Amino acid sequence: MGDANIHEASASATGYLFQCRCALLAGLRAIPESPQLELSIERFDDIAFEAHGEPIELIQTKHHIEKKGNLRDASVDLWKTLLIWSNLVAKDVEAPFRLRFVLLTTATAPDGSAASYLRLRDRNEAEANKRLLQSAALSKNKENAKAYEAYKSLSENLRLNLLQAIMVLDGSPNIIDVGEEIGREVYYAVARDQIDHFVERLEGWWFGAVVKALAGTAPKAIRVLAIDQRVDELREDFKRSALPVDYGSTIPSPAIVAELDKRPFVRQLRKIQIGSRRIEYAIRDYYRASEQRSRWAREDLLVDGELENYERELVEAWEPRHAAMLDELPPTCTPDEKIVAGQSLFKWVETEASFPLRSVRDRFLTHGSYHVLSNRYTVGWHPEYRADVVVPKDNGEN
Repeated sequence: MGDANIHEASASATGYLFQCRCALLAGLRAIPESPQLELSIERFDDIAFEAHGEPIELIQTKHHIEKKGNLRDASVDLWKTLLIWSNLVAKDVEAPFRLRFVLLTTATAPDGSAASYLRLRDRNEAEANKRLLQSAALSKNKENAKAYEAYKSLSENLRLNLLQAIMVLDGSPNIIDVGEEIGREVYYAVARDQIDHFVERLEGWWFGAVVKALAGTAPKAIRVLAIDQRVDELREDFKRSALPVDYGSTIPSPAIVAELDKRPFVRQLRKIQIGSRRIEYAIRDYYRASEQRSRWAREDLLVDGELENYERELVEAWEPRHAAMLDELPPTCTPDEKIVAGQSLFKWVETEASFPLRSVRDRFLTHGSYHVLSNRYTVGWHPEYRADVVVPKDNGEN
């Protein structure tokens, strides 16, 4: 792929992410006044607010990074948008009375330009119409030709009706700044030093919801109320007494499973002849626990020594059980008896062991953390779990 194609793909991806972020920001801002509305992407327009399945506000987004866009009268961004909206109102002349049309762009409209007369303040739709018709008559820009014809073909009244329904929001934040705007919208929900992590999780949920909507595996419109509910859920997760859970339902990929299958904790399970399905569950819990613990550590969510104290609690619960297992085995026990004893000890971990870490009571954390300890040979299941293994210097443990 050539440099030009790579640049084009990058710009397209950035524009799409900008569109998604803008939709989330719009949804957050709609919560206080319009929680009953729904948001869709690439359904009626780039972004649309809907009520009862019908659009009430259409939003076109235009993003520029490397060069600052200029929303002059012959702007391609402006006329691409006008082409879409002109075709819409040509088919539905009542649309300007039901809908609001918003052009949200990082470009700036020069003073005295058509777009400048369509801002929130100092509006002059008649002057904007005049400037647009002049541009359509005089511009040689072939890229805008269809848009010029579509706009000119509207009646004078219909053009003015459309312009009265248009709102130009120029000089809007770029994709990075929109993320900061989202952070300002949720500052009340979380401690200041955790805003970035809060936004990261909110956006992760939002992008997932958008993908499902576009793929048709979920409703095409996402409720504004759902955004509000997700903020509430995250607020609870980020309380000082709480820890957010990100990996409670994560399924490791086949490649990760294949890599983890080589780890010491799996060898320990095979030593007591645990079945393949239970080993799959163990790998899943190990992955969830190790990834979650690592993320808490990276984000400084754990109090000093908190994880070490938690692991000590797990080890101290295991120690007397392992010691009792050794006491109960006769000196002349067979290898099979040792395996059965190890299976019994491991079954306690699978079915009974439950140790919360602060607010987190999810089963994967206890079970996965035992596998983390097993991976270091700090705990084990077979009576002689350390007898025939060499502890690796670096086994990739988190």
